[in-house]
Amino acid sequence: MKKLSIKTFSLILLLTVLSMEIIVFYNFYTSTKTTIHNLIKENLQTDILNLSHYLNKTFHPGSINSVASHIDNILVINNAIRDIHILDDKDKLIYHPTTRYGNQHAFDTNCLPIAKIMQSDILNNQCFEFQLKFYNNLDPYHYKVKIYLDSEYIHNILIEEAKKIFLLFLIVSLVSVAFLIFIEKIYIIIPLEQLRRYAYYSEYPPKNFFISELESIRYSLQITFERLKREQENLYTLSTKDPLSGLYNRLSLKEKVEWLISKAQRDGDQFALIFLDLDNFKNINDSRGHTFGDKVLLHVSKVLLNAVRENDIVARLGGDEFVIVLPKFENEAQITEVAQRIKEELSKTYNINDINESITASMGITIFPKDGKEFTTLLKNADIAMYKSKDLGKNNYHFFTQGLDKIVQDKITMHRLMEKALQNNHFELFYQPKVDIQTNKIVSCEALIRLHDPVKGIIAPDKFIPLAEESDFIIKLGDWIIKEACKQLREWSQTQLADVKISINVSSRQLNADIVQTLIENLRNIDDKKLDLEITESVFLDDFKTKLKVIKQLKRFGITFSLDDFGTGYSSLSYLKNIPFSTLKIDKAFIDELKSKQGKSFVNMIIGIANDLEMDVVAEGVETQEQLSYLKAAKCEMYQGYLCSKPLPPKEFEELFASDKC
Repeated sequence: MKKLSIKTFSLILLLTVLSMEIIVFYNFYTSTKTTIHNLIKENLQTDILNLSHYLNKTFHPGSINSVASHIDNILVINNAIRDIHILDDKDKLIYHPTTRYGNQHAFDTNCLPIAKIMQSDILNNQCFEFQLKFYNNLDPYHYKVKIYLDSEYIHNILIEEAKKIFLLFLIVSLVSVAFLIFIEKIYIIIPLEQLRRYAYYSEYPPKNFFISELESIRYSLQITFERLKREQENLYTLSTKDPLSGLYNRLSLKEKVEWLISKAQRDGDQFALIFLDLDNFKNINDSRGHTFGDKVLLHVSKVLLNAVRENDIVARLGGDEFVIVLPKFENEAQITEVAQRIKEELSKTYNINDINESITASMGITIFPKDGKEFTTLLKNADIAMYKSKDLGKNNYHFFTQGLDKIVQDKITMHRLMEKALQNNHFELFYQPKVDIQTNKIVSCEALIRLHDPVKGIIAPDKFIPLAEESDFIIKLGDWIIKEACKQLREWSQTQLADVKISINVSSRQLNADIVQTLIENLRNIDDKKLDLEITESVFLDDFKTKLKVIKQLKRFGITFSLDDFGTGYSSLSYLKNIPFSTLKIDKAFIDELKSKQGKSFVNMIIGIANDLEMDVVAEGVETQEQLSYLKAAKCEMYQGYLCSKPLPPKEFEELFASDKC
């Protein structure tokens, strides 16, 4: 349906009203015209009948002059009568009151009998007549009286009346239109314009309207705009404040830091940015739940607000990351003072849900402009310095240096290299033999990953494995190692290496529920006992119960486990008691100390523990015949090291196995 503007609709409405008024006035004119006709007819009939009565009584041929005055009076009084003629029986004009006719004959006009005057059209029938009869000595004489109407006068009367009616119509129409326009403007046009302006500017609502529908719209708009204003304020708060802590969010922090940068560049000032990350917050979330973790974050937010100055800026970037901006400081000692105060306040024990907790944080500090001239650069470099604090043992702070930036850039380059290597199949598994000390036969091997870079050549695992373990890339890399090791077992199952067992190293990030499905899928048509998973003690520092559950589940499939680097880290006999290890591996550091009495004591102790717990023992890093002889005398079962072979590609390992040189 086509839409109409208010002006168009109003015009149509006015035209409709005018059309109705025209119809009404036309009917009124027609009725008035009929009434005037009838009045003229009645007057004519009355005057003619009076004249007929008068002439019938008084007229005779000799008394023409006596009736002339009476006829003249009629002509004077009734302007609708133009002339009155009296004719004899021979139609000879014997009398007419005017002398404007040059002959003595009557007009040649057919006249209607006076009795038909009421039924006739006086505009079309201009003459009426009646008979006069009198006697002279008993002889009857017949005369005719013809009354001629002044049709022009009658027509003018109607025209004048029509003019009056038309003038009245114009006046009424103009008044009606003006009234309608006035009413429409006051009660519709002006309110609608006010509503339009209100809807456009949405500033101040107009006053109440007289028309209920418009008032309903005004009220609805007012309620809507009030709600929108509240929602806008809420959205602004949400867009600028962190919903959990009420601190500034990343967007607000960026705006404020960019303003500080502009001001500092103009005034030659400097300011400091502290990037803070809570230590081991993930453990709190995992062990206590996210609700408890949120309360910890609220506590940290309050501590930070209380630990800084009034004009300092505190923001939460998300998760457990916070930023403190110090707009003014005199020297680095003031920054250190703030960081130290935050460190001390955070480390204090607090109570949440009747649970006493304490938390620490690692902080990185950058200073504008020496550590960056843009917000992103300052934040990135502070993040780099924060990770340096974590590397130094956490619960500390560290200032950014260019040396740290180079380390990070090297990490980024290595990350890209690893991702590209995984996509282009530049990783390869090498295998280092594990030799039975008594028989000097290769019985198993450890799969060790190598990275072949087309430009740099072979990159040692100590260059990229620690970096992979810092991110989820170690999971993708671990899945690839499992797939390749199982593929190698499948190939060797049809050769003389069918009994060789392969050990692969598993990181803490890998040891979750997903690894179970990954191993099940890749060990199809392979003896599960041919795969051994090597785990270090550090794996169990986080979420011990979950990891133990995964180990026991895999143990039921026949997969064995070795405890790698036993005695070098967080050694605990409880691990050996609770975790179903099959093998203990003696770290190379103890083998290197075999020349000393203390070194021999540690090796003997580990071998003794393994024998008592009915575990196999593998000595790592054996490089000399003297070391091997001592291990053999100490009843160590297996060794691996350069004395037999370095880690080898699959083909070279197969050749070594066939040569039986170890």
